[in-house]
Amino acid sequence: MNRKTLNTIIPIASVGVMIVWGTLAKSYDKSWLAVFVGGILMAIINVIGKNKDK
Repeated sequence: MNRKTLNTIIPIASVGVMIVWGTLAKSYDKSWLAVFVGGILMAIINVIGKNKDK
């Protein structure tokens, strides 16, 4: 999978995880961490991808 596809899938998946987590656990005050982790994953993928391009 290329970087562009992953950078599209990760935010969608992280928001989905946040909604499911918040609904099932009834704790939206902590479920936002899923989106935070998604952003970190996107940054890591971009850094690794840019290093491979060089």
